[in-house]
Amino acid sequence: MIALFKRLREDRRGNILVLAGACMPLLVGAAGLATDTIQWALWKRQLQRAADSAAIAGVYTRVKTDTETAVNASVTTDLQLNNHTGIALNTGFPKVELLANDGDAQRRVRVTLELSKALPFSSIFLKNAPRVSVVATAASVPGAAEYCVVALDPSASAVGIDIAGSTDIDMGDCSLIANSKHPSTAATNTGIGSTVVARSIAAAGGVSYSSKWTVDSYDPYSSPVADPFAKVPIPAKTACTRTVNVNKSDFPIDWSGTDSAGQVVCITGDLTVQGTMKLGNATYVINGGDLTMNSTGSSLSCGSCTVIMTNYADPTKTGNIKITGGNLALTAPTSGTYQGMVLMQDARGTDTGKKTQNQINGNNGASLTGAIYIPNRSLLYNGGAGTTAPCLQIVSKRVEFSGSSKFKVSNECAAAGLSPIGGGDNARRVRLVA
Repeated sequence: MIALFKRLREDRRGNILVLAGACMPLLVGAAGLATDTIQWALWKRQLQRAADSAAIAGVYTRVKTDTETAVNASVTTDLQLNNHTGIALNTGFPKVELLANDGDAQRRVRVTLELSKALPFSSIFLKNAPRVSVVATAASVPGAAEYCVVALDPSASAVGIDIAGSTDIDMGDCSLIANSKHPSTAATNTGIGSTVVARSIAAAGGVSYSSKWTVDSYDPYSSPVADPFAKVPIPAKTACTRTVNVNKSDFPIDWSGTDSAGQVVCITGDLTVQGTMKLGNATYVINGGDLTMNSTGSSLSCGSCTVIMTNYADPTKTGNIKITGGNLALTAPTSGTYQGMVLMQDARGTDTGKKTQNQINGNNGASLTGAIYIPNRSLLYNGGAGTTAPCLQIVSKRVEFSGSSKFKVSNECAAAGLSPIGGGDNARRVRLVA
């Protein structure tokens, strides 16, 4: 020790110690300031995410209930779930503002958050703790997509749109949307070799991203689409202009010159197409049975008709559509009560949850123009099914494309008597705008 002090006194091997001592306050200060700055940045990031989430929640609430009380409650609840700073907000926060519409941005909600907390180093020099403040504004904005496939099931556990197998889907300028609130796979594409070309894929929940989607945009957490055909009625039993049973011995059948627009033909029990069947320009109700076509040489066609599945005795036991072979060529009427509707199933039919409740599969080649409406059951396109149409809209509780099905649609629905589903103000989405 004596030798050490002697070297210091003689200015040998002690200069670095002196310099280190002189610089130590700077080093400690820099380290302390860096630590506090990192903490402020982390709090700001966490607080911004909380504000973003709260503003989005506020808009969703405002879309349904446009009152200050409801929006404030929604923002408060969301902050309880998503504010992870662990620090209480300053008095007077959150500030929630219901802003006026600004062009396409409607039902805007602005959320401002602020917090303060002293940190060990900076509090030595600062009289008051710095304030960390963030602002987020969300709004309902119009979507660009028109939907040709809509899965109505709102369940948070449902896969609304499921692409499997080696499906080849070309939707052109159309899009697909699932109302399912499943957090990650409301719409998913897991098929080996499957390809989907569409304008966009959207869902009320999460969308499973995949290189097999060829889309302009992914739109998860979009506003669900309202059932576009909810008000289309099932014909009353008294509306039947004639009632028939169809047997195997009746084929081939040609009703094209018998049934005309405005007539309601009620078919009792199953309709199993076992040959050539040409329908007229009427509405056909299959009462209490299934529509089945499974033989290669069979065909079912019409130039302007609607086929409706129901069960007058017990609507919960409404029959299903089972097209597993043959040729299907149906075109919907362009006017009247059922304009644009080509295949329709009673919404009161019990949902078993099975994917195969309604299906088009096998080596069937289908040409369908109009809307397929199955509001409370699943629809499965499976196997080698091939569908082409200038306009085809599918609105079903759940939709799955599987096997090696091919599905090509051109969005030319105005001529078919159908209005676009979604698009512009009809398919608004909630997004951050500031």
